[in-house]
Amino acid sequence: MLKTRDWNSEYASGTSDKPVYDLWLDAYEDVLESTRLLPILDLGCGRGNDSLYLTERGFRVVCCDQSEAATTAVQRHIPGARCMVFDMLNGLPFDDGSFRVVIADLCLHYFSWDDTVRIVRDIRRVLKSGGVLLCRVNSTKDVHHGAGRGERIEDNYYYVNGDKKRFFDLSQLEALFESWEKLRLREYRLDRFEKPKML
Repeated sequence: MLKTRDWNSEYASGTSDKPVYDLWLDAYEDVLESTRLLPILDLGCGRGNDSLYLTERGFRVVCCDQSEAATTAVQRHIPGARCMVFDMLNGLPFDDGSFRVVIADLCLHYFSWDDTVRIVRDIRRVLKSGGVLLCRVNSTKDVHHGAGRGERIEDNYYYVNGDKKRFFDLSQLEALFESWEKLRLREYRLDRFEKPKML
């Protein structure tokens, strides 16, 4: 059995760290503006990087993570944020069509393929008709963060440095979102971490 990281301990150890965001959501200003009257769902919010970006721009956000320590840290830095603790593997605790925009930023890569497909299906369920999912995932070229390393579990899914991590190639993304209309799909480098990350 493969032991996974203890997220509560990880987030509890850095609760004083203010969230740091990059400006990836700037490219979707029109999408975000379309949901001014509804909250945005931030799945796997972690320390609240995207939630901070959104609240600083006047959006209401529902911040969700499986770690209570993560949501506690979010509330410390973003007092007006509504936070919820749940595991996406158990389903999203929202009614059908609850959101116009869902953000899943680097949170869909911890799961088996079947679980990933099920989670994406559930995200679609909670989106309104015409709603938009804005997400970033690990690329198979993300070699500095474990791509192609560790113990192989499935294609492009590894146990590496205490985590189960999935890395996506274009064909897997096309398969995962085959019934979705794709507004933008691109690979790029993120320099927010100690080493460059490919998304």
